Amino acid sequence: MTLIGRAEIRAAVATLAITALFAAAPARAQSQAAAQESPAPASQSAAVPAASASPTAKKKTLRQEVRALVTKYAPERLKRDLEFKKAAALFPDFCHHWEQDLHEREMNNLSKLKFNLKDGFQTATYTAYGKVAACESHQSKDGYSIGKLTYEEFIYYLAGKSEDEARHALPKAISDTRTTEIFRWDNGKWFY
Repeated sequence: MTLIGRAEIRAAVATLAITALFAAAPARAQSQAAAQESPAPASQSAAVPAASASPTAKKKTLRQEVRALVTKYAPERLKRDLEFKKAAALFPDFCHHWEQDLHEREMNNLSKLKFNLKDGFQTATYTAYGKVAACESHQSKDGYSIGKLTYEEFIYYLAGKSEDEARHALPKAISDTRTTEIFRWDNGKWFY
């Protein structure tokens, strides 16, 4: 379907929703006015729940009703809502896999240390990663699935009189960065 065709469908759905709301508004106002004019018998007023009789009961605004109708009848939005349910269910597994990939990257960094001679010591730095601290999936305003995960990224410094001593030395953290990665759901899977 072309972009113009989609825009025409959206416009038609929005027009129908607004027309339906305006058509229902006079009937709704008349029924509310009739309810206020004719007092209910004592036996019926006792049966009315307190929340509906309360003047502070929440009512949907016209804008909320239009949005609800457009959302209900827009096929693309329905598709995105279904996609989000699937994407949200799969995102924790994706986060776990991402955490494993970070661990493998850290092990690779450690295996490829490059040492430099500095003030009589062999020194090297490498990047390490913490556990995934936050793993959340959200739906954008337009219905697209978005995943967000957060973890710590550390840069460690090693020093020793020899490379072997430096490799076995206690690493010193010289940098700590909180990293947030954002992903999108497309074609049935999470992309990065």
